[in-house]
Amino acid sequence: MPVNAGAEYFVAERKFHAAKTKEERIAALEEMIRTLPKHKSSEHQLAQLRKRMAKLKADKTTKSTAKPKFSIRKEGAAQVCMLGLTQSGKSSLLNSLTNVKAEVGTHEFTTTVPTVGMMKYGDVNIQMVEIPSTFGNDEMNIAQNSDLILTLVDATKDIKTQVGELQKVLKKYRLLGKKKMIVMSKDDNRNFVEKFSVSANTGEGLENLKQKIWLELGLIRVYTKSPNKEKDVPPVVLEPGATVKEVVKNIHKDFLKNFKFARLFNDTSFSGIKVGLDYRLKDLDVIEIHA
Repeated sequence: MPVNAGAEYFVAERKFHAAKTKEERIAALEEMIRTLPKHKSSEHQLAQLRKRMAKLKADKTTKSTAKPKFSIRKEGAAQVCMLGLTQSGKSSLLNSLTNVKAEVGTHEFTTTVPTVGMMKYGDVNIQMVEIPSTFGNDEMNIAQNSDLILTLVDATKDIKTQVGELQKVLKKYRLLGKKKMIVMSKDDNRNFVEKFSVSANTGEGLENLKQKIWLELGLIRVYTKSPNKEKDVPPVVLEPGATVKEVVKNIHKDFLKNFKFARLFNDTSFSGIKVGLDYRLKDLDVIEIHA
């Protein structure tokens, strides 16, 4: 890797590794090729990038969306699993929050395999997984490895009974100590607003739910930018208390080795100041790395 590649190149490289579709990978590769310095020492790297581009464009095969086993790779900023008894509104809520079209049936246990969708929250993607109400070991392994669990309670049925049954499931799979939140579903009449409720039918509470999910995850979004350019999207998602060093390492190790300083931009009076590697970042901070 050329040591003198600029920030734009490494941002494009990060986008390439984070890409989820062939089109996104091609777009990121085009940007990497455009921003890679053109000189003798970069000829091999440039040839490799162009070879990879040719292979991507020639590849007409598509990945199957169905998998024979319940193993779901985490994608996006975090993974959130939705648990609930049968016909508690999980599929309807998943459809409302994401771009998937999960089957919504009138009979019990319509969902037989985990269903995945991506929820957009600002510039961040959060992976949502609907767990079938059969609560099998394979499906519940996904919940155990998730970052947050949404337990759905049907507002049109007996609340106490549902909560009791869900508590048994959580206890069986040792999920009682897991980060989780209860959501009252199907609350079309807004009878449980004080308990945090949503209605997939009317759309009430959906935006608030997205915000609540993000707050419960407890993560921060940090944007990077090149000098005299707009901030790069998507942001780097980190744990609270993360430092500039972690962002720099996320972009490329060469940046860490050649780091000089970073300039911080936010909505405070300190916007524009120089900061070092140990500076602790906050949600929505923007940093301009100089290396």
